[in-house]
Amino acid sequence: MEKATTSVRVLKVELTKIKDNDLLIGFFKEKLRLGNEFREFENIISSYIKDNDFKGEKGEVKSIYANKNVKNIVLVGLGEEERYNFEVLTNTIGDVSKRLRDNGTQSFSIYLNSFINSKLKGDEAVEKITLACLIGLYKFTEYKTKDMDKIKAIKQITILTNSNKNFDRELKYSSVVAEALNKTRDFVNTPPNIATPEYIASYAKEIAKNYSLKCSVFDEKQIEKMKMGCLIGVAQGSVNKPRLVVLEYHGNDKKQKPIALVGKGVTFDSGGLNLKPYPYILNMKDDKGGALASIHVIEACARLKFPINLVVITPLCENMIDATSFRPDDILTAYNGMTVEIKNTDAEGRLILADALSYVAELKPEVIIDIATLTGASMITLGYVATPFLSTDEKLSQKVKAASQKSLEKVWELPLWPEFEDNLKSDVADIKNISEEGDAGVIIGATFLKNFVNDVPWVHIDIGTTVWSKVDKGILTKGATGATVRLMMEMFREWR
Repeated sequence: MEKATTSVRVLKVELTKIKDNDLLIGFFKEKLRLGNEFREFENIISSYIKDNDFKGEKGEVKSIYANKNVKNIVLVGLGEEERYNFEVLTNTIGDVSKRLRDNGTQSFSIYLNSFINSKLKGDEAVEKITLACLIGLYKFTEYKTKDMDKIKAIKQITILTNSNKNFDRELKYSSVVAEALNKTRDFVNTPPNIATPEYIASYAKEIAKNYSLKCSVFDEKQIEKMKMGCLIGVAQGSVNKPRLVVLEYHGNDKKQKPIALVGKGVTFDSGGLNLKPYPYILNMKDDKGGALASIHVIEACARLKFPINLVVITPLCENMIDATSFRPDDILTAYNGMTVEIKNTDAEGRLILADALSYVAELKPEVIIDIATLTGASMITLGYVATPFLSTDEKLSQKVKAASQKSLEKVWELPLWPEFEDNLKSDVADIKNISEEGDAGVIIGATFLKNFVNDVPWVHIDIGTTVWSKVDKGILTKGATGATVRLMMEMFREWR
């Protein structure tokens, strides 16, 4: 069955001329007045409000039969206006879109003016509404074979406006970002017996071909020859051999230093000989989330022709159990020559990143950003609400925070204090891969990685928890979230 696609458009048209299944109109609590544009529906809506059936509470949704042109008027509560913001708008539209889809609606319209106020500009609202619809309606059905005819989908969404402004730029940006995010979800949700290192590397080649990116894929023999001892060490217990993918996009003068984006790509993490217990071994296909986000971010940057130079590095491997698996007490040698004592084989992500980071640091990029499902400790730090990050550069930290505010992906910065370095001192090697005390897991992971970036400004983003959602709420759907795609795209969009 072909995957259903949703189209979003903006039209300038009077409400009296609308023909659609549903028309969404937003109302703030205690502000239920109707403007002149609603004259055709005034009696229907006013009587409903007068009967106290709708109060404009946040999350409140009431559907009223209208007429043959507009089957239903959908009253959408936005809550108190002083608390209204783009996050409320995004999650509200995401929830209502799901609800309409599940009720069998195939198209609906949104009256833009009723969802904005003096704080929310129309162009930004169009962008956020488009993203909310396309992301909120995501479903992963690739491996379903039964009852496919019962899977419902929205085909057309129309944003109605009285503005003469052309919103093509906002629509294109949102559509490309949503597609990048949803494709990231698709691949993270794809089972590990299919999404192997070789499979993802081949996919990266296809993207490079489609968008004129330079792509280099190194196999296990080349990786070993490059002396990436940590990546080889982690991968050696699996029949699925490792790959190192390097993608390059030049949207600026090639003399300009590139931004380096490194994504962790463990296609399945058993924990190795330090085997993960049930239920923590479930969903470990999501351990490739950083790599897939990075691959789709560079694709989206190329599609939108961002004026930046970007290089993406994704070390891809499995962490499995075999007679050849690496062990606790092994010592591996990283690409930069540092020796690493293994204290826990389930701290494998930082090992493959050590090789990738030291490799890209040699290119002397402008900055290095790594995205990794690095620690379970991220759950203890911020739960499912936000993503922790750490940085060696204040300007880079500010860029991440600014992108967070605009993209609505919540982040929180943790410190990289030198006191944590003592936790990684080894008696027999240059460094060990974990702290034996188990404290400050997110910070210790970043402290380890700091040894491999040289003096290049660097930020580490730990999506260990936010890579996955357990709820269908707002723009979230159960399964992969596409974490950091919106964040990175907003960051690179404003890069200076």
